[in-house]
Amino acid sequence: MRRRDFLAAGASTAALAMLPRRAFGAWGDAPSTASDILLGPGARAERCLEIYLYGGIPSWHSFYAVPEYGTPNDPDPALRNTQYYLFSEDKQTTWSACGDRDSSKWLTPFAKDSLGMTVNFTPMLAPLLARPDILARTRVMVTRYDFQPHEVAIPYMLTGSRLGNPRMSGLGSHVQRYWLEHSGAGRTVPYSYVFSPEGAAPTDNISAASSVGAHPGSARPLHIYTSTDTDIGSLVGRKYLREDISRVDPLVDYYAQRSTQRYTDKAGAALRSRGIADHQFAMQSLVNAPNLQQILTPELFTPAQTTTCQFTDNTDVSAMTVDAAVSLLTHPDTPAKYVNVVDGGNTAYTSLQYDLHQTLVDQGTKNLRHTIERLCAKINEPGEDDPRKLDIEDTLVYMSGDFGRSPVAQGLDGPGGGSDHWPYGFVTIMIGGPVQQGVVGGIGPDGYAVDFLQGSEIRAAALAALGIYPFSAQSFAVGDITGATTEADGLAWLNQYVLGRAS
Repeated sequence: MRRRDFLAAGASTAALAMLPRRAFGAWGDAPSTASDILLGPGARAERCLEIYLYGGIPSWHSFYAVPEYGTPNDPDPALRNTQYYLFSEDKQTTWSACGDRDSSKWLTPFAKDSLGMTVNFTPMLAPLLARPDILARTRVMVTRYDFQPHEVAIPYMLTGSRLGNPRMSGLGSHVQRYWLEHSGAGRTVPYSYVFSPEGAAPTDNISAASSVGAHPGSARPLHIYTSTDTDIGSLVGRKYLREDISRVDPLVDYYAQRSTQRYTDKAGAALRSRGIADHQFAMQSLVNAPNLQQILTPELFTPAQTTTCQFTDNTDVSAMTVDAAVSLLTHPDTPAKYVNVVDGGNTAYTSLQYDLHQTLVDQGTKNLRHTIERLCAKINEPGEDDPRKLDIEDTLVYMSGDFGRSPVAQGLDGPGGGSDHWPYGFVTIMIGGPVQQGVVGGIGPDGYAVDFLQGSEIRAAALAALGIYPFSAQSFAVGDITGATTEADGLAWLNQYVLGRAS
C-alpha cells in the first residue's frame, strides 16, 4: 500500500483520538491515553546499533535491484544499462572474486515495493541471505530528499533535521536522555556512544551524530574517533595527573560549586538554567571518566583480522568498530542502549569510504558485503544464546548513509566505473526489534523515488521502535510526518506503515 492510500484509509482507529497536549511522566513517555499506541517492554527494541555508511549506500547493487529497469535493450535509450545493469563488466569480475560466478543466481527476490515491482537482493548481501532469521526481520525503506552535498546530506540523514534546525539531534541523544530519566541514579557511564573514523572530513558534519539539539548537555553521546591506534581507555583514565588526582578533583568540585552558587534567588535557591545544568554534568563527567576504563578496554580497540572476497586485512578498523559496538551493547554490567558506527569502509578496498565516484562495484559492494558479514556474525542464530552477541528480537539495527549512488555512470576517469551522489531515490534499512519484513515505497525506472519516506519520518520511526515518544518538543512534530494531522495518526502510521507492525 502506498503512503497516500494508507493515510487516506486512516492509520489509527476511533480509539486513537487526538492526544492531550501534555500528560507525560519522564521525558520520552507518551501521554497516558497513548499506552496502546507507543510500544512498551516486550514489543519495543531495547537497544539500537546504527551503522552509517559514510558516503552512501550502493542501492542498485545491494538492497534494491529491479531487473525490469535499465536493461541493455530498454525502449528508452537514456535508461539502457542503468540501475542494476550499470557496470555489468565490473560486476562479473568483482562478484566472481567473491565466489559468485554464476550471474543467473545473482538476484534473490525479497519483496514487492509499492509500485508492484519485485525488489531483489544481490550476492553482495550473501551473509544476510544466508540468515533467514535476520532476513525475515529486514525492512527496506525508500528514501528521498533534494540536496546533494555531503555537508548538508550527512547531518540530515543522521538526525532527520536540516542544518539550522534547533532540534537537530542524533538518535543517541534521544536514547541517552530517555534512559537517564528512566533508570534512576547511579549510572556513571554513557548509555549512548558514537564511533567515527579519525580521518572523517570536518566539513562533512559527521559530528551531527552526537549533536544534542534542544536536549540538555547530559544527553550527548560519548563520541570516539577510531583508528588503528585508538587509545581512549588510557586517556579517560587521566593518567597524566598521577597522584595529583586526589587533589585536583576536590579543587574542580570547589570551583564548580562556587560557580553554581552565583546563580541563586534571594532565598538562596538554585536558579533553573540549562547552562548551569550542563556545566554541572560536565564536571561530573570529568570526575567519572576513569570509570570508563573498565568498559573501553584496550582489547576493544584492537584492529581485527578479516578476509572478505579473497582479501585478508590485519588492520581492519571497520570490523573493529562493529565488534566494539556489540561489546558495548552486550556489556554484562553497564550495557549501552545505543551505539552508532560511522563506517568508513575497509581501507583495503577504498580510501573514499562509500563515496564512490570512480569504483562503485569493485570497492563499494565489497565494503558493504564486508560490513554485512561482520554484522551477521554478531547476531545470535536461532537457538544460540551467546551473551556476547545481539538478539534480533530485542535489538534494532538501523543502516543508512548520506544518499545513494546515481543510476547512471558519472563519467570520471579511474580504475572502474563510478557514480555520483543520488538523494533522489535510495534506501534505508531497519532490521529486528518490532520491524517486520517488507519494502516501504517505490523507485521508478529512471531512478527517482515516486513513493518514499523523508529523513524525519525514518528517524521518528526509529524512536517509535525504541518505545520513545517521537513527538516531544525536542524530537519531531506532526508536520514532519507528511499527511498526518494528529500525533495519534502519526504514531500509528509510524508503527504500522513504516515499521510494518499489524494494527
